[in-house]
Amino acid sequence: METHYLAGYYLIKLKPLDFGDDINKTVWTCGNCLNISAFDNWCLSWAYEKLDKKDKKALNLTDEEIDKIHRWTDSRFSALVNGFSDLETAIEFKDLFYNSRDDIKILGLYFPQTDAELLIEDFKEGNHVDEFNYNNGEIEIRKNLQKKIVERIDSNEEFLGYDFIGVECDGSFHSFYCSNITKTLTNKFNLTTNVFGLFDKVENPDEIRDYLNDPKSYLEPLPYYFAKVTRVNNA
Repeated sequence: METHYLAGYYLIKLKPLDFGDDINKTVWTCGNCLNISAFDNWCLSWAYEKLDKKDKKALNLTDEEIDKIHRWTDSRFSALVNGFSDLETAIEFKDLFYNSRDDIKILGLYFPQTDAELLIEDFKEGNHVDEFNYNNGEIEIRKNLQKKIVERIDSNEEFLGYDFIGVECDGSFHSFYCSNITKTLTNKFNLTTNVFGLFDKVENPDEIRDYLNDPKSYLEPLPYYFAKVTRVNNA
């Protein structure tokens, strides 16, 4: 069993998928493309990305509350955000702005050592991500993995399953669900999704990663990684 390193904590409100073969399925992925991120770039007053009306309603936020979130986030972060580097700050933010909201979860994301080293190398400053973007080496998920914070087995985090994620040059990422390939993966690699929409066990992550990163698979041209998802309980 490989050592797993912390990639970040994400504040997520789940929503059913609205497309593809898995329509209406709920997936406990940390990415903001399938679920609603309660802490993301929109939390910065100066960021181009803004909270859209549907997500604002789902998060039950007023303009005044969003302004308070802007002031808090502006005072803490000088770069774009989509997650937290430590659990204490994630809990502080949730207690301040989503106190007693059971529908908003703190999820942890961990990379096995192999995938952590791959991402650190892939997103090294100047490396080419795709035909449109280059890295500057400063994305939060890379900086977190460089700290080599080992997953604590005795922590208050519950294992939910494994995900395969494709990472963008800004540190945001997509689950394999975004490409509507669940049937392909489960049939080709003899996998079964659990009640969280993730995989309890993956015997051959290297083979699957290679498949996802193969241009012949016709997925988005992003580097894909194997990652563990946890849920922080009592937070």
